[in-house]
Amino acid sequence: MNKDKKMILGYIVGGLVVIGLVPSIIYIITWLFDNVYRLEIFQNPIIKWIFIIIFLVVGVIYGFWSIIIQNTIGKGGPVEIGNLEISPKTENLVVSGPYKNTRNPMLFGAFLIYLAFALYINSITAVVLVIVIFVFMLTVVVKMEEQRLLKDFGNQYEEYRKRFQSSFHGFKEKSKKNQFSY
Repeated sequence: MNKDKKMILGYIVGGLVVIGLVPSIIYIITWLFDNVYRLEIFQNPIIKWIFIIIFLVVGVIYGFWSIIIQNTIGKGGPVEIGNLEISPKTENLVVSGPYKNTRNPMLFGAFLIYLAFALYINSITAVVLVIVIFVFMLTVVVKMEEQRLLKDFGNQYEEYRKRFQSSFHGFKEKSKKNQFSY
């Protein structure tokens, strides 16, 4: 399969999982639990929509920004399940753009989008599920991804990983740098 077809397939599969499967699971489990006992988050719809819009906009920006940067600089895609490469592997390690702030901008974007969805449902059950899914992604999926990145980029990725000890320390690192500049 040529690179362009593989890239399209990767984004279709990834899109179906991210946009279809995960929100459906969140919705179904929330519906099952909330039929027994429902705890709402917001009583005021204006406040609810402010949070939804903020999380959704920032999540979409991070998601698309990381995809664009990964395609233009990385020359590949992120979708690999186990050892099955669905989209072409990234040729260059990407450390700029949203990757300056987090090692996992797609995951960060997806988390914010799912959080916006949970707030739309207005259920504590949905928020808890989003957090559980996010923790799973950070502990299992990111570890698999890091093994591939170490194999593909070696010391270059190791240096990048050392700068950001966890997935979201980019913001903290920036503030530390600026803390001592006069």
